Amino acid sequence: MTFRNYNTTTVTDDSGNKIDLECNERYYVPSEITWLLKSLNFKIIDIYGAKLGAFNRNDKLSTEDFEMLIIAEK
Repeated sequence: MTFRNYNTTTVTDDSGNKIDLECNERYYVPSEITWLLKSLNFKIIDIYGAKLGAFNRNDKLSTEDFEMLIIAEK
């Protein structure tokens, strides 16, 4: 599994013009992000859950979360 999503998304701009966006998205799991950050010499890595744009350090990451809040220090 590549965690890659290819799709075409149609949006309408402020002038009412429709625009087709060819998307190529890559999704990451916490273990991958942790590994990548450690390979860049980050020492402290905290991962929290997020409820669609509502990022909060009080939310524990769960399988129901679509987004993650990641805070890392060198």
